[in-house]
Formats: sequence, structure tokens, C-alpha cells
Amino acid sequence: MNIKELNHVAIRVADIEKSVHFYSKVLNGTIILDECSDGKDRVVYVQIVNGVIELTQGKAGVDDLGFRHIAFSMEEDANFDSSVEELKSAGYKFTIDPRATLIGSGRLCFFEDSSGVVFELIQRNDKMRLPIQRNNKIRIPNLKNPYILDFDHISINLHDDNFKKCADFYLNIMGFKLKRILEKNGLLVSYYSWDNDTLETCYKKGVKKVAQHIDHIALRVESCADVKTYFKSLDIVCGDVHESPLGVYNMININGPDGENLQFIDRPSLEEYML
Repeated sequence: MNIKELNHVAIRVADIEKSVHFYSKVLNGTIILDECSDGKDRVVYVQIVNGVIELTQGKAGVDDLGFRHIAFSMEEDANFDSSVEELKSAGYKFTIDPRATLIGSGRLCFFEDSSGVVFELIQRNDKMRLPIQRNNKIRIPNLKNPYILDFDHISINLHDDNFKKCADFYLNIMGFKLKRILEKNGLLVSYYSWDNDTLETCYKKGVKKVAQHIDHIALRVESCADVKTYFKSLDIVCGDVHESPLGVYNMININGPDGENLQFIDRPSLEEYML
């Protein structure tokens, strides 16, 4: 597939100013792109440590808000059309066929995997008009955050009908590496990596397909108790600190401005974590 990077996870929001404030000020993210896609619709990219969140304007009561898709950028010399045909031949449903990008110069398309998650493939020719050359990648390298250690993973819900097919998709079509598999009390959690980016899939036999295919973004922190104290100081409602279903470490969940699930975890990195 000739993937260059996991470019971003997209969130459609009702009030883009409110969401930009939350991700850039409350979570201390860094705005790395702020443009209008067609002269009026604003698109903002916020980087949190090594992960990028795309915020796009929607309308409450009209559009589906919250997590919308996961985007991968392709190498500039990759055959975009060949990759599209490979996906179509494998039976993947395209929600938007290849077309020109609305920002900059390039092409994009959107398709669904068997879990219902929408993926974007994007190939740019103009380096996104970035103010700093970043090896032709969107991220600022080695970006630090005073509260968050790592953009740990994006989590996807699986069910009986798509568990095996999704594994094949990530490994054999997208070219991910299987980073780790953890299992406890019937919950099977798989981690697929592309460079420093990680997708988590969660599967439990007998669980039916859910409407929200992208379940959460996980951010790794030193202390979930400190996270709770911080959010309470800002009058932001959050859940209680509780033990992970996998055990050993703690977690706490909050909802972003449009109900998106953000999970803070205080475990070591996946390489260091032991059940």
C-alpha cells in the first residue's frame, strides 16, 4: 500500500472554536494547521505529542458529530489508483471515490473496512504548505506536552463477523505490524503499529456490532488521579479513576466537546507493560 504515516484521526464538531480551545488549551495540544477547505469550512489540525487530531465544522442535529475517520497519507511516488483498485477488488466499500483534495494539491478517497470504520487515503504533492520542513510529514517531531506522555492509540470495536477480516486488513493490506496481543477474561486486545502510531482493536466473543466503531483515543499520563484533579479544577465532568479491564494500571474517561470518548491511562508503554 506504500503508506507514509497515520496522518490523523478526524472529529466533526458543532462549535469549532470550542473544540480548538479544548484540544489546544485544555489538553495543551499544538495547532499545526488552520485553514479553510473550500474558502469557508475551517479545518484545524492539533498535534498532541506524536498524534494528530483533525477538527472539522459540522452542524448539531444535522451531521453526525464525534469521531469520523482515520486517515493515512501515501508516499508521493506511490500509485494511488493501483491502491484504490486493490481495495475495491478486495471488496471494500468506498464512501467517496478518488477526487482532488480541498486543501492544497493532491488526491484523496474514503472507504470502510469490515468493522464499519471509515478510512481516508490521501496523497499530497505540496507538502501541505507546512511552515517547517518535517521530512514531508505532517507532525512536528519530538513534540512534548506538560500533561500527556504519549498519544498511545486509537481504539476500534470489533465483533464476531469481522474479527478475522480486520486482522487481515491491518496486516496484509495496510501493512501494519502486530505489536502486541493482550487477553484477559475473554477480552482480546490487539495492537497494530505503523512506525510510532498504534491502532487498538477490542474483541469479545458474542458482542454485537456497535454504532460507534471508533471507540476512543487513549492518552498516556503519569497519574490518572492527577488528571482527575486537573479536570475538576476546570469544572470539566469526568468519570472516576478505575482499574483497566486488563488489570495492573488505572484509567479515567472524559467526553470531549462533542461526546468523543477520551481515555487517559497511567500504564507504562506497550513495550514495557506486563500483565
